[in-house]
Amino acid sequence: MFGIDLETQLEIVQTAAGYLIQGWELVASWLLSPAAWSQFGLLVFAYLAAVLVTRRLSPFLENLLNPGKSTNIFAQPRRFIMQFLPLLLPLLAYVFTGIGEGIVRSLFDGGAVIAFGKRVFLFLAVRVLVQSIITDPFLKTIGKFVFIPIAGLYALGLLDLAQAQLTATEVAVGNIKFSVMALVRGLIAGSLLFWLGGWFNQQSASFIHKQEEMRPSLPNWQARRLSL
Repeated sequence: MFGIDLETQLEIVQTAAGYLIQGWELVASWLLSPAAWSQFGLLVFAYLAAVLVTRRLSPFLENLLNPGKSTNIFAQPRRFIMQFLPLLLPLLAYVFTGIGEGIVRSLFDGGAVIAFGKRVFLFLAVRVLVQSIITDPFLKTIGKFVFIPIAGLYALGLLDLAQAQLTATEVAVGNIKFSVMALVRGLIAGSLLFWLGGWFNQQSASFIHKQEEMRPSLPNWQARRLSL
């Protein structure tokens, strides 16, 4: 297929080429399969249904969640939830596709096409989350270089392969060996803990500052007391 002698290539190249060949054979089988075309039709229908429901539901949710200039105890949570509205379309498409997948698997032996579409919708949801919702620079960087690639590998069905390869690859630090996967997990966990610590400190300082602004100063309180 490729005109390349794969036996002379690295093991990872041979493995990737093997998956690529399997993928090509799968796509070719989809093009000739009535079951695959029916799954593709359900996939398109699920997406169009998600678009229709999103157009009808979004204005209602915006009116429900938008607190306007309100400063009551529920205003901040409503603003927080409202920022996730862009996820409505890909998540609805994911849910509707999951329903379609259940129907397909009850009628046919497999559902590879619609399952692939469902994973793509999940990837789009992660992409929207990182690009349009997350505003913190650190989390946006983590999302861009960690969450989106992981979601992409999952959509392509390569996540297990990548995880196995990273787990099998070891890095020696003195007499101790760590898998690359363990180092990646440790780096991500450590970075998130460091960010959470800074975030909690910032929120605590902001809360204390607001309390000090609301509390009247001692001289003003004494002046008002003497005037009485």
